[in-house]
Amino acid sequence: MVTLGGESPTDIEFLQIDYDERRQAHRTAFSSREGHDLDVENAEVLEISREKAGEVLEHILHKLHVAPLLILPIGKWRPVFDLVTPALTDNEQWISIDSEASIKMNTRDPLVCEPRDLHLLRAVVEAILRDGEELAQGISIAAIQAPVLVEVEPAGGILLTIGNEGLADEVRAVADAFNVE
Repeated sequence: MVTLGGESPTDIEFLQIDYDERRQAHRTAFSSREGHDLDVENAEVLEISREKAGEVLEHILHKLHVAPLLILPIGKWRPVFDLVTPALTDNEQWISIDSEASIKMNTRDPLVCEPRDLHLLRAVVEAILRDGEELAQGISIAAIQAPVLVEVEPAGGILLTIGNEGLADEVRAVADAFNVE
Protein backbone atom coordinates (compact mmCIF):
# COMPACT_ATOMS: atom_id res chain seq x y z
CA MET A 1 0.00 0.00 0.00
CA VAL A 2 1.38 3.38 -0.96
CA THR A 3 -0.22 6.54 0.32
CA LEU A 4 -0.87 9.56 -1.88
CA GLY A 5 2.19 11.15 -0.27
CA GLY A 6 4.33 8.27 -1.54
CA GLU A 7 4.99 6.63 1.82
CA SER A 8 4.88 2.86 1.94
CA PRO A 9 4.65 1.05 5.29
CA THR A 10 7.28 -1.67 5.61
CA ASP A 11 5.49 -3.79 8.21
CA ILE A 12 2.64 -5.03 6.00
CA GLU A 13 3.07 -8.72 5.26
CA PHE A 14 0.47 -9.21 2.53
CA LEU A 15 -1.25 -6.88 0.10
CA GLN A 16 -4.93 -7.53 -0.35
CA ILE A 17 -7.05 -5.36 -2.57
CA ASP A 18 -10.58 -5.05 -1.32
CA TYR A 19 -13.64 -3.40 -2.74
CA ASP A 20 -16.42 -1.35 -1.24
CA GLU A 21 -19.10 -3.96 -0.53
CA ARG A 22 -21.81 -1.30 -0.76
CA ARG A 23 -21.16 -1.13 -4.50
CA GLN A 24 -22.58 -3.79 -6.79
CA ALA A 25 -19.93 -6.28 -7.90
CA HIS A 26 -20.03 -9.74 -9.38
CA ARG A 27 -17.54 -12.28 -8.02
CA THR A 28 -16.51 -15.35 -10.00
CA ALA A 29 -14.14 -18.05 -8.77
CA PHE A 30 -12.60 -21.04 -10.48
CA SER A 31 -9.81 -23.60 -10.20
CA SER A 32 -9.35 -23.64 -6.43
CA ARG A 33 -7.29 -26.50 -5.06
CA GLU A 34 -9.29 -29.60 -4.15
CA GLY A 35 -10.32 -29.44 -0.51
CA HIS A 36 -9.74 -25.67 -0.29
CA ASP A 37 -12.56 -23.82 1.44
CA LEU A 38 -13.38 -20.87 -0.80
CA ASP A 39 -14.04 -18.06 1.66
CA VAL A 40 -15.86 -15.72 -0.73
CA GLU A 41 -19.46 -14.80 -0.09
CA ASN A 42 -21.89 -14.97 -3.03
CA ALA A 43 -19.26 -15.95 -5.59
CA GLU A 44 -20.30 -17.79 -8.72
CA VAL A 45 -18.09 -20.89 -8.91
CA LEU A 46 -17.18 -22.07 -12.40
CA GLU A 47 -16.08 -25.63 -13.11
CA ILE A 48 -12.70 -25.08 -14.75
CA SER A 49 -9.77 -27.39 -14.09
CA ARG A 50 -6.55 -25.95 -12.66
CA GLU A 51 -4.75 -27.14 -15.79
CA LYS A 52 -6.96 -24.92 -17.99
CA ALA A 53 -7.12 -21.93 -15.62
CA GLY A 54 -4.26 -19.93 -17.17
CA GLU A 55 -5.64 -20.41 -20.66
CA VAL A 56 -9.17 -19.46 -19.59
CA LEU A 57 -7.93 -16.34 -17.79
CA GLU A 58 -5.91 -15.29 -20.84
CA HIS A 59 -9.02 -15.64 -23.03
CA ILE A 60 -11.14 -13.72 -20.51
CA LEU A 61 -8.69 -10.82 -20.41
CA HIS A 62 -8.50 -10.75 -24.23
CA LYS A 63 -12.29 -10.80 -24.53
CA LEU A 64 -12.80 -8.02 -21.99
CA HIS A 65 -10.23 -5.74 -23.69
CA VAL A 66 -9.07 -4.46 -20.30
CA ALA A 67 -5.33 -4.13 -20.96
CA PRO A 68 -3.13 -2.51 -19.89
CA LEU A 69 -3.18 -4.29 -16.56
CA LEU A 70 -1.23 -3.85 -13.36
CA ILE A 71 0.20 -7.00 -11.79
CA LEU A 72 0.95 -6.79 -8.07
CA PRO A 73 2.32 -9.43 -5.74
CA ILE A 74 0.23 -10.45 -2.74
CA GLY A 75 3.43 -10.53 -0.67
CA LYS A 76 6.57 -9.14 -2.23
CA TRP A 77 7.98 -10.01 -5.62
CA ARG A 78 10.75 -12.34 -4.36
CA PRO A 79 8.52 -15.37 -3.55
CA VAL A 80 6.70 -14.96 -6.88
CA PHE A 81 9.92 -14.78 -8.90
CA ASP A 82 11.50 -17.63 -6.91
CA LEU A 83 8.48 -19.78 -7.78
CA VAL A 84 7.99 -18.76 -11.41
CA THR A 85 11.57 -18.41 -12.71
CA PRO A 86 12.44 -22.15 -12.72
CA ALA A 87 9.25 -22.91 -14.66
CA LEU A 88 10.01 -20.21 -17.25
CA THR A 89 13.75 -20.69 -17.78
CA ASP A 90 13.23 -21.09 -21.54
CA ASN A 91 10.97 -18.05 -21.92
CA GLU A 92 13.06 -15.17 -23.31
CA GLN A 93 10.49 -12.56 -22.34
CA TRP A 94 10.50 -13.78 -18.73
CA ILE A 95 14.32 -13.91 -18.64
CA SER A 96 14.51 -10.22 -19.58
CA ILE A 97 11.94 -9.32 -16.90
CA ASP A 98 13.74 -11.48 -14.33
CA SER A 99 17.11 -9.84 -14.99
CA GLU A 100 15.65 -6.31 -14.82
CA ALA A 101 13.60 -7.03 -11.70
CA SER A 102 16.42 -7.88 -9.33
CA ILE A 103 16.26 -4.41 -7.75
CA LYS A 104 12.49 -4.70 -7.18
CA MET A 105 12.42 -8.12 -5.48
CA ASN A 106 11.68 -6.75 -2.01
CA THR A 107 8.96 -4.37 -3.19
CA ARG A 108 5.33 -4.53 -4.23
CA ASP A 109 5.78 -2.22 -7.21
CA PRO A 110 3.32 -3.18 -9.97
CA LEU A 111 4.35 -4.55 -13.34
CA VAL A 112 2.45 -3.33 -16.39
CA CYS A 113 0.98 -6.01 -18.65
CA GLU A 114 0.08 -5.05 -22.22
CA PRO A 115 -2.05 -7.21 -24.58
CA ARG A 116 1.13 -8.66 -26.14
CA ASP A 117 2.16 -9.91 -22.65
CA LEU A 118 -0.98 -11.93 -21.90
CA HIS A 119 0.61 -15.21 -23.00
CA LEU A 120 3.41 -14.60 -20.48
CA LEU A 121 0.87 -13.74 -17.78
CA ARG A 122 -0.82 -17.05 -18.59
CA ALA A 123 2.46 -18.91 -17.98
CA VAL A 124 2.94 -17.09 -14.66
CA VAL A 125 -0.60 -17.99 -13.54
CA GLU A 126 -0.07 -21.62 -14.55
CA ALA A 127 3.17 -21.79 -12.52
CA ILE A 128 1.51 -20.24 -9.45
CA LEU A 129 -1.41 -22.69 -9.57
CA ARG A 130 0.76 -25.71 -10.34
CA ASP A 131 3.74 -25.12 -8.03
CA GLY A 132 2.68 -22.49 -5.48
CA GLU A 133 2.30 -23.42 -1.84
CA GLU A 134 1.79 -20.17 0.04
CA LEU A 135 -0.29 -17.01 -0.24
CA ALA A 136 2.82 -14.82 -0.67
CA GLN A 137 3.40 -16.50 -4.06
CA GLY A 138 0.10 -15.17 -5.42
CA ILE A 139 -0.62 -12.10 -7.52
CA SER A 140 -3.39 -9.58 -8.09
CA ILE A 141 -4.17 -8.28 -11.56
CA ALA A 142 -5.98 -4.94 -11.75
CA ALA A 143 -7.46 -3.46 -14.90
CA ILE A 144 -6.66 0.22 -15.30
CA GLN A 145 -9.63 1.15 -17.48
CA ALA A 146 -12.36 -1.22 -16.31
CA PRO A 147 -13.83 -2.41 -12.99
CA VAL A 148 -12.02 -5.77 -13.02
CA LEU A 149 -9.75 -7.27 -10.36
CA VAL A 150 -8.26 -10.77 -10.59
CA GLU A 151 -6.68 -12.55 -7.63
CA VAL A 152 -4.51 -15.62 -8.28
CA GLU A 153 -3.67 -17.66 -5.19
CA PRO A 154 -1.94 -21.06 -5.06
CA ALA A 155 -4.76 -22.70 -3.05
CA GLY A 156 -7.66 -20.38 -3.82
CA GLY A 157 -7.30 -20.51 -7.59
CA ILE A 158 -8.65 -17.52 -9.49
CA LEU A 159 -11.14 -14.99 -8.18
CA LEU A 160 -12.50 -12.25 -10.42
CA THR A 161 -14.28 -9.23 -8.97
CA ILE A 162 -16.18 -7.54 -11.78
CA GLY A 163 -17.87 -4.18 -11.44
CA ASN A 164 -20.76 -4.69 -13.84
CA GLU A 165 -23.02 -7.46 -15.08
CA GLY A 166 -22.15 -6.95 -18.76
CA LEU A 167 -18.51 -7.83 -18.13
CA ALA A 168 -19.60 -10.73 -15.90
CA ASP A 169 -21.71 -12.09 -18.79
CA GLU A 170 -18.65 -12.01 -21.05
CA VAL A 171 -16.63 -13.94 -18.45
CA ARG A 172 -19.38 -16.59 -18.30
CA ALA A 173 -19.42 -16.86 -22.10
CA VAL A 174 -15.68 -17.55 -22.23
CA ALA A 175 -15.90 -20.07 -19.38
CA ASP A 176 -18.86 -21.82 -21.03
CA ALA A 177 -16.85 -22.17 -24.25
CA PHE A 178 -14.15 -24.02 -22.32
CA ASN A 179 -16.66 -26.27 -20.56
CA VAL A 180 -17.96 -27.43 -23.97
CA GLU A 181 -14.50 -28.60 -25.10
